[in-house]
Amino acid sequence: MNVFKGPTSLAQYLDPDQNPLLPLVEIPDSLNPLRADGVRIFAKMLTALPAHNVKSLPGMQSSYLSSQPQAQHQTIVEASSGSTVLSLGILSRALWGHDDVHAYVTNKKHPDSLRLLKFFGLKTVLYGGLAQQEPSDDKGVMARLRRLAASDGRVCYPGQYDSDDNWKAHEQWTGAQIWKQLPDVSVFCATIGTGGCITGTGTYLKARKPSVKTIGVCNIQGDPIPGPRHLSGFHTSPFPWRETIDIFENVAAVDAFRMSMQLSRHGLISGPSSGQALCGLVSHLRTAKEQGRLAEYADVVTGEVNAVFVCADLPYQYMDLYFKKIPSEEFPPTFNEVRHVYHRFFLSPRAASKLIGGHAVPCTTPASCACDLRQRLHAPPSPPSSSAEGSPPSGPRPSTALPTPPEFGPLAEEHPQNPAILIDLRPRESYFRSHVRGAWNVPLMEPSTDMFGDAKAVEERWWELRRTVDGPLWPRLGEVQERRVLVVCGDGESARMAVAMLRAGGVEAFSVEGGYGGLLCGSCRGDSHR
Repeated sequence: MNVFKGPTSLAQYLDPDQNPLLPLVEIPDSLNPLRADGVRIFAKMLTALPAHNVKSLPGMQSSYLSSQPQAQHQTIVEASSGSTVLSLGILSRALWGHDDVHAYVTNKKHPDSLRLLKFFGLKTVLYGGLAQQEPSDDKGVMARLRRLAASDGRVCYPGQYDSDDNWKAHEQWTGAQIWKQLPDVSVFCATIGTGGCITGTGTYLKARKPSVKTIGVCNIQGDPIPGPRHLSGFHTSPFPWRETIDIFENVAAVDAFRMSMQLSRHGLISGPSSGQALCGLVSHLRTAKEQGRLAEYADVVTGEVNAVFVCADLPYQYMDLYFKKIPSEEFPPTFNEVRHVYHRFFLSPRAASKLIGGHAVPCTTPASCACDLRQRLHAPPSPPSSSAEGSPPSGPRPSTALPTPPEFGPLAEEHPQNPAILIDLRPRESYFRSHVRGAWNVPLMEPSTDMFGDAKAVEERWWELRRTVDGPLWPRLGEVQERRVLVVCGDGESARMAVAMLRAGGVEAFSVEGGYGGLLCGSCRGDSHR
């Protein structure tokens, strides 16, 4: 019935012996270039375990934790930033209600991966040096943790690279399940991280069918994939891998990430280690075909090659790496992408008025004041319009015949009583009719259409703002780095775009709902602060 009840329900749920066999799924022909040659490839979905990763098997019964029952009263430490320590955290909490689990993680780890560890309640300890360290390195983090556990009885170090419970768990469960599901298996393939999965599974399968070929897939030196190791670092493993692994293959990271993405898009959701395993398997069998040796792998009864690879990880915590490793053209486009850039720093009129200290007071002589004299006297050419050709706006230009004061201080000193600098994006004629006292005018043409109903208009306005911010506006903002900036326009929409750009450059900028008209009403309306 697959129902788990009572005080031990979680322990039952996490016990592989009380669950159905994990799925073994033949991949579609579109992912199997050798299907026409009689090769059938199956994915063993270890990601379907309750903890969704391969490492929960060694972490379960008759393995790390149950062979060290004192661990429930100790601080559990492990050098892992992924599946192993996540499984230890989940299992120790589920089995014992114990949450003192520490993940020792490279300081080069992406922040999203660190957040994932924290999400699962793990304490994180960062270490420097190489991101992928060798267990045999006496100065590495794993050797340090071994010494710590040996000298401090309050610390438990399961030691995924050293514990025989690791590979024996896969002998007990992974190998046994595959044999039950596919007794005519002829090839088994897995990536090599600790070596536990390939050693244990291969040991079980070879004990029952010595002709099974076992392929271990490694990283290329200097081209890491999270989890697996390069071959030269694996030779010191204490596991009995030499009697188990027949062939080694190396796979580039970009190929592993790409294959993982294709598997996931076809419904076999899996991470880069899984993609690497499939790439290594296909690479070896393709070479065997080219050398005329593919028949050596065929089952003597069916004449087919039945190959199994392991899906051991999920893709979600590595999204940043997928977009770094795989060329952008392999991802579908985002339409109206410019709309993605807006930030939610869109204040109500009352909140905007408070931002400038309640000084949203209209200038009494807007057509002849000195509010924006510095800008008018020193302004560069007007920015291009929002037309596709980039022609200049046709509105009236400001007069420069106004009297020049004998001294004109920096912009931030002109109105020191205002907590924020006010930038007005409205056209010059609108600014001359009415503006808030002290506002700095950076004129743009008013949109001629409902801008957000026209993706092209949004894009044109975006580039117009980009040129304005990078051109006349940005150098002057160096004077006001310690002040907040409030940006207004006719309706508030162009200002929202400008705010996104300014904030991307480190300026604490805001816009106001309803634009300039809304700002003027802010001191007399009872709207709420957003």
